[in-house]
Order: sequence, then structure tokens, then C-alpha cells
Amino acid sequence: MTGKLHIVNGDAFGDKLRKSSIDGEILVWRESLYEGPIGMRMSDSLLLPIRASYMFQKHGIPEDMFTSTTLHQEKQLEVLSGEANEIVLWFDQDLFDQLMLCYLLSRLSALHNGAIRLLLIQYDQRVEHPIAQLLSRVSPVTEGQLNIAAKVWSAYSASEPLSLVALMEEDLSELSFLKRALEANLGRYPSMHNGLSGLEQLILEEIDRSEVSLYSLFQQVSEKTSDYGLGDLQFWGMLEQLRLCDHPLLSLSGGDRLPTYGEAMPAQFENWRVRLTDTGRLVLTGKVDHISLNGMNDWVGGVHLLGREHIWRLDAVESRVLKL
Repeated sequence: MTGKLHIVNGDAFGDKLRKSSIDGEILVWRESLYEGPIGMRMSDSLLLPIRASYMFQKHGIPEDMFTSTTLHQEKQLEVLSGEANEIVLWFDQDLFDQLMLCYLLSRLSALHNGAIRLLLIQYDQRVEHPIAQLLSRVSPVTEGQLNIAAKVWSAYSASEPLSLVALMEEDLSELSFLKRALEANLGRYPSMHNGLSGLEQLILEEIDRSEVSLYSLFQQVSEKTSDYGLGDLQFWGMLEQLRLCDHPLLSLSGGDRLPTYGEAMPAQFENWRVRLTDTGRLVLTGKVDHISLNGMNDWVGGVHLLGREHIWRLDAVESRVLKL
């Protein structure tokens, strides 16, 4: 084996790395692991059709394309990592990246069992860093980091959340951004107060008093929830879930549906606005429960949240999840 492989999240950072003329092959990892059903291996033949169907229903991503892209990406990981003697992983602080990092560390550890030198560069993407400065932070991946990543990915993939909640009480400091990212993940569960996740609660709070433009709403929520690494496609999908449920919490003006995968922004999209419905205001104040009213069918890692009752919910005061 010869050569170096860099694994990064996102084409923007991949392009930045290429322009730096850095030595080695660059593999851009494209996978939103905080959406849809999750398993120990994302190319699993039982998991992949379910995940592809989810991505089509939520974002309009063609199932065949999603499936072939996932399989190709996993194959690239095997081939390119097998040709390298050194792999550098570049990942930032948010949940999007930290989940990706745990998955890739667990995959690479299983693939090569210590035969390849693994290096890690972690950074805060909210601050602009020159590539040379980031390179000065490179450090070998430790056995402790590999063990933490494997435990986190196994717990995140589980069909119940208790193992991951328990793991959050352990010392995870060898992966310095991980604890905060997992706290953000915990906030994805519907609350005991009104059935909204932390992000949904913030969305309704931001539009409580008046209509808000979609662009400004996305910007406001993204700035206040930078620990998530929220993208616009994920955000539009979240708004549509709140808008198209049996008893809508939001209403849209300017158009009849939000953009999905591969679609250009509609004309005058900057003027589209969103506001709370009367039901949305009742849910926001805790007078009505969103899950009891609308039910849900979504995933947090390997946990399927389905129906109106016996749903895993977050007790934010005690930082625990209960099935109610």
C-alpha cells in the first residue's frame, strides 16, 4: 500500500482542500446520518431500501439514485482506503460531522484492523481556518477514540435510545466535540411538554408573533442551532412535516410546496413566508400535544418513532428519554 487518503465532509471543503494542492487522494463523504433509519453498515441490504424510501418521501431523492450512490460511496471507501497507508479524517464540531466521524472510524477499524495509520483533524467550521493551520492540528487516532466511535455508532444504531443516553455519561473527551453533538441529538426526540423536538420548538418560537420569510427563518434557526449542521434541504423537509400533518402547525404563503432535491428555487422564493396556524400556537404553548394530535413516523438513528402512543420522548429537565 502506498499513498495518503483524505476523507472530508462536503464538496465545498473538498474543493478547498484540492485548491491547497495537498498531497493525496480526496474522498468526499456525502451522507446525512441524522436522517432516516440507521444501521451498523449503511449499505446493508435490508436497511438500504428502507432508507432510500425515506429519502424519497422526505426529500424527493430518487430511490435508485440514492441506492447506487450509497453503494458506490461504500465501495470507494473500501478501495481507496485499501490503497492507502495513511488516512486523514477532516471533520468539524456539529452533529452532522460527528456522526459521520464515528461511522467512518468504526468502518475503517473493521476494514483494516490497525493495518493503516489513521489521523484526525477536528475543527470548528464556524471559524475560518487556513488549510495549513488545520494541518498543524493533525494527530494520530488513538485506540480510545476508535473504541468510543465504535460504541457510539453501535448505540446510535440501536432500536432503543437508552444505551446511547447511558453512554453520554461516560468520558467521551478523547473526541472533543462528541459530547455536545450527542446532546444535540438528544434534542431530536419529541418533548414530554408538547411533542415537539428542540428544532421544531425553535421554529415555532421564531414565527410566533408574525409571518416570517423562509430565508430569514432558515438563517435564524441555523445560527441558533449550529451544533446540528442543518442544511436547507433538511430544513425544508422539517417545515413540510409540520405543514402537511393532519392538523398543520404551519401555513405557507407564496407557493404550494417547498423545494425538494434537485429542484431550482421557485420564482420569487425570497418572498415566500410562513406563519403559525391556530393549532401551531396551541402546541407551542403546551395546550395541545403535537404527537397525540398528529402522530409521527420518523427516525432518530435506529429508533423508529411511530404512532401517537408509546413514543420515546425527552424529559429535558432530567436529560432522559421515556416511552409514553
